Amino acid sequence: MKITLANAEAALDEVQRDADKLHSRELRKVIAEYIETQREALKAIRKKLH
Repeated sequence: MKITLANAEAALDEVQRDADKLHSRELRKVIAEYIETQREALKAIRKKLH
């Protein structure tokens, strides 16, 4: 499960890098908020596993 969580975090990093290249500030902001929500969810999952 740890490998899968690490892969999820890496995927979020990749999405963040791709989003940073977008021209629309509004879209970048929405994506950043979504990514932060997903990071919080990953943290919660990690806490439950430990």
